[in-house]
Amino acid sequence: MSFEKSRCNFIKKTKLKDEQIMLDSVINNLGSGEMQKLIWINAFPQIDNIEPLTKEVSISGKANLEIIFLNDENKISITESSIPFLTKFINDNVNPSTKVSINATVNDLSFNETNSKVSAIMNFSVDTTNVSELELINGGDENICLKEDEIVSQSLLKDDCINFNEEFSITINEQFDRILSVCSDVIVKDVDCRDNFFVVQGEIITKVYYIVCGETEKICFVSNNESFKREIEAPSLTENACVEIDANIKKENIKYEQEISDNTCKIIITAPIDLCFKAYEEFRVPCAKDLYSIRNNIEIINSAYEKTKIIPPIYFENKIEGNISLNEKEPRIDKLLGVSKGNLKPTNQYIKNGEIVLEGIVSVEIAYLNDELQAINCVRRELPYVISEKIDVSSGFKICAKEVLSDVDVIARRGRELFLDAKIKAYVKVFGVEKGEVITDAIMGEPLPAKEDAIEIYFGKTGDDLWEIAKELRTHPEVIIEQNPDLVSPLLQNSNIVIYYQKNPNPTSLLLAKNKIEY
Repeated sequence: MSFEKSRCNFIKKTKLKDEQIMLDSVINNLGSGEMQKLIWINAFPQIDNIEPLTKEVSISGKANLEIIFLNDENKISITESSIPFLTKFINDNVNPSTKVSINATVNDLSFNETNSKVSAIMNFSVDTTNVSELELINGGDENICLKEDEIVSQSLLKDDCINFNEEFSITINEQFDRILSVCSDVIVKDVDCRDNFFVVQGEIITKVYYIVCGETEKICFVSNNESFKREIEAPSLTENACVEIDANIKKENIKYEQEISDNTCKIIITAPIDLCFKAYEEFRVPCAKDLYSIRNNIEIINSAYEKTKIIPPIYFENKIEGNISLNEKEPRIDKLLGVSKGNLKPTNQYIKNGEIVLEGIVSVEIAYLNDELQAINCVRRELPYVISEKIDVSSGFKICAKEVLSDVDVIARRGRELFLDAKIKAYVKVFGVEKGEVITDAIMGEPLPAKEDAIEIYFGKTGDDLWEIAKELRTHPEVIIEQNPDLVSPLLQNSNIVIYYQKNPNPTSLLLAKNKIEY
């Protein structure tokens, strides 16, 4: 007796527990004079290397910083710095072949003006993809009766990273003194799979900060949301595939040039995009749902498995707004001088009642002038947010979301009140774990005793099905049909089923019966 076997790969995707590390660094070179007052710090996380090892992930990169300050000549200045890091995260699901995706944010920035020390918390949201393999029974010889089934799973067709540049321009329609900073982020909005390639569409969200001179220098900005579209080769891909993407822009690699004419200035920006993708496709593998031997006792070995159902990622955006106020000890606002790019601190991501829910905190730094003190004041304010989007999956599914802040604006009202509004754009990977059990092996035992009677009558009850009847009688289901042509499965009423063991069914008629019967 022998079995036919096949191998089946299962994708297992896991969202690890979010991790945080503390970063700090002393800024030795401020570039343009001594610091008189800190205005704000912009932070840009950057992952340079991800190395999966046995039960751990090694991650290296840096937090790129822009420190905006008022120097000893009462001029607004900027200096750039970075805080490198090398850290490890421990998890039993990780091995050297694990595919790891990381979304990093920099939270809770602070600056000690006494010793020029920057402190920050970097948060990591990590998901891993592993591939496991099982050997399945899907056929046997003439002495094996096998009830067929199939497993629906997904394979990892392609896992790769590419880099490309996107060039676009932003125009400043007023006279200004100098460019202070150019910063960009990227969000993926849609992926269209085709045969052997896919088309990715997204948006580059950019702010150009510049200085306008007057009695007091003012930090102004112009923003731009630039769409991009790229066709990416992926051999073996079909239109039914599902592609997940991680896209990032490294702040240190952004380049820009200025073209000045009359009272306008065109800023030509080159944004380098690092894009990593995983392409999955569904497949079906035949397997045995049940089996037995007509000649031997048999021990069936079942193995449990876990597989991940990955659905196409979802993009959505929500507007957030709210009122924030100065406290009594803070000078009133007489003139806004600038608003930082803003910072997102995601705190929770989940699916509930058919909705993706993202929760977090938006923080912005606001520079303003107080007429009475004739001094620049800077405050940081935070606004909690909850955004959501409908989704047709169960609450057992997991999500990994990249959130980008866009269109941040602050309006001062009555000197002590501020109104903040912005958009949060989210690209959300969605996946759920499915568990099951499948026959992976069978061990033949002692031969069954020979049938001593020429005829056996089986007293079938209403609801009995052909497979269970044949299994109990230890004969082929086709034999039962051949000898009981009026049998309907499952039985509509109590019935006597007769088996003649001295008869040898005609192989051709058995084949025809097999093609007609569903167990």
